Amino acid sequence: MMYGKASPRRSDFGKIFVFFILVLVISTTVFVKNYFFNGSNSLKKPNKPPSSANATLNNNRSESLDQLNPTRTSAGPIKVVYELPEKQPVVYITIDDGWYPNEEVIKLMQQYHLPITTFLIEQAAQKHPDFWHEFVKSGGHIEDHTFSHPYLTHLSPTDQKNQISQPIDYLRQFGSPPNELRPPYGDFNSEVGQAAHDSGIKYIVMWDAEMEYSRFTTRSGLGLKAGDIILLHWVPGLDQELIKLLNIIQKQNLGIADLTQALTGEPLTISWIKASIPAPKPTPTMSTSTTTSGNPKTPGTSNTHRTSNTSGTSNTPGASNTPGASNTPGASNTPESPDTWGA
Repeated sequence: MMYGKASPRRSDFGKIFVFFILVLVISTTVFVKNYFFNGSNSLKKPNKPPSSANATLNNNRSESLDQLNPTRTSAGPIKVVYELPEKQPVVYITIDDGWYPNEEVIKLMQQYHLPITTFLIEQAAQKHPDFWHEFVKSGGHIEDHTFSHPYLTHLSPTDQKNQISQPIDYLRQFGSPPNELRPPYGDFNSEVGQAAHDSGIKYIVMWDAEMEYSRFTTRSGLGLKAGDIILLHWVPGLDQELIKLLNIIQKQNLGIADLTQALTGEPLTISWIKASIPAPKPTPTMSTSTTTSGNPKTPGTSNTHRTSNTSGTSNTPGASNTPGASNTPGASNTPESPDTWGA
């Protein structure tokens, strides 16, 4: 019998044990690094959307009622607005994105003195700057919808600020620098609010009603009411959707007011639609190259039309053949003086 040497079986067992411990240590290190820390030893943020999330919007609508979380009424130093107090019998029309400018919308704005606010993606605005100059001359306001429409909470604070502040520099050519932000997909948190504040934004403007695929719905399901902020998108056929919305507003005896005036407490200039507007024939819409980046509808949201509200079921304008308020709308240029709503 030999003494002082390990048996071959024990030696092999020791090597296997050491190898197992080494593999375990390496695996644990990789796991911790990938799931809890980034290269700067800070907590890792959620992964950015896949590259397909930067595909063109085409005819998709990027925001909807499905995305709202009305319990979030602040974002750090920024106030979040879903609707405004019912101090005047008015509602507010907003239109998002900007990929498909529509001259018929401009004609409606001019004919009925409509104070519409649009939240523009800078990449979309760059395609048709002449149209947006005309939009502002027709009484519209242009506000911030980021540079390329990402999920802002998936970005670093630096990238958040770049997405918000860069369009402000570009959009100032159309008038006053934007100070209202509509976050893409309604996606925001306190970090986004801080980035917006640092960029000069005063309000994050959400919505509580929408005209989507020619159907009107509200967050409450109780129909259109004073103070509602209504969402539409610059998609083909927007002019027809807008006419249907105007007829719904007219039947509720409500006016259309300027969102920016309401937020800042300025005297309101209100547009009143006096009679039902006949539906026009479909008209062509400016298109944008499909290579332009943008984002599809939020993953997980439904495109199914909601049936919670019945006020929008009257999609056929009234039988009148005379356009309502085709001249200067009654009292549309008479300022009223509400208290400061957005202060």
